[in-house]
Amino acid sequence: MSNAAVLSEANRSPVLQPSGQPAPEGEVVIACYDAVPASLEAELEALYHHINSSLCHHAVARRARDAYAYVARRGDQPVAIFLFQCQDRSIEVFNEMMQIAPEEIERFAGYVFSRFPAVARISFSKIGKEIGAFSLPWQQYGEAEDIVVTLPETLDAYFSRLGAKTRRNIRYQMKTIAADLPGFSFETYENEAIAGQHVASLIELKKANMNEKRIKFGITPEEAAWMIERAKTHGLLVLALLDGKVCGGSLSFRLGDHYFALLNGYDTRFAKYSLGMLCCYLAMTEKIRRRAREAHLLWGRNQYKFKLLGVARDVANLDIYRSRLHYCRYGSRVLKNALRNIVDRHKRTLLENEHRRGLLPSLAGGIVKVLRKIKRSTFRPVS
Repeated sequence: MSNAAVLSEANRSPVLQPSGQPAPEGEVVIACYDAVPASLEAELEALYHHINSSLCHHAVARRARDAYAYVARRGDQPVAIFLFQCQDRSIEVFNEMMQIAPEEIERFAGYVFSRFPAVARISFSKIGKEIGAFSLPWQQYGEAEDIVVTLPETLDAYFSRLGAKTRRNIRYQMKTIAADLPGFSFETYENEAIAGQHVASLIELKKANMNEKRIKFGITPEEAAWMIERAKTHGLLVLALLDGKVCGGSLSFRLGDHYFALLNGYDTRFAKYSLGMLCCYLAMTEKIRRRAREAHLLWGRNQYKFKLLGVARDVANLDIYRSRLHYCRYGSRVLKNALRNIVDRHKRTLLENEHRRGLLPSLAGGIVKVLRKIKRSTFRPVS
């Protein structure tokens, strides 16, 4: 099968099929649009199955207002779709969490460096790490992860796969919280049944969680408004209520047969019941009932995610340079990223050892606590 690409330019056209004669069977056709066609949304979802690569995400949609769209097709099927912005001498690809074949990255780089002669660097954010090697100079850096639970068909199958200790804790905490708090209940809402005030209350709980842990709260007012709006059409909300008041919950958004947990929070007064964990577990059961295939818990190596059978899919950023000369000209950036890799590697090792037994893990845990205290010493809570 030929890997040759037929090039086509499409300027602000809503039609995704390039003009000209059809490409020979098996060849890849490339089209580049000076504006992102709204009709790409369905194809982005089908190709990458991730909200961070979909036009339904508020951040992607916002950046797409002033961006290019690159589409590579083999026949009628897209093999790569990249949304990108051109800034100074750099191309920034901003759809994320994609597992991309190395040859598609190479094809995109060849196209971009030909189309934009002044561009020296292409940057991808949070893509799969299995990228192989390229003919052009490149650097991968800034490790993160998408923690994903592959969901079985039945609730019994899922519960039986949990660790024995996790199963005991879930049963015990569910019984205890019901006995201690007669006015307590878990409720599930979907799409239009989700009240905006419930989402807003959960956001406030999340903010309080972050402030108490001395961690910067990352949800902007714009993102909060998007969450409330999106919940009405693609939301799944599990709430913990005490006499009708929200004291915890988990909000996920559906994309095909995948769910993405974008908001989890709880009132720390109920921490002894592992309320956050219970909400996330119950959200898993609701996703199984809806025949979801995967539940994405996104980045952050919190232990509860692994207890719920999450598996980390590692991702990283990627820079590709036009030539070795351009790679050297960006030497300060390359060095900074290399140092960041070293720090991230050691930090991950410390975090993994924090939850292990033994002398060395105990020492590592002590180091983590000291570093965490130093990092959060200048924290200022969000008002």
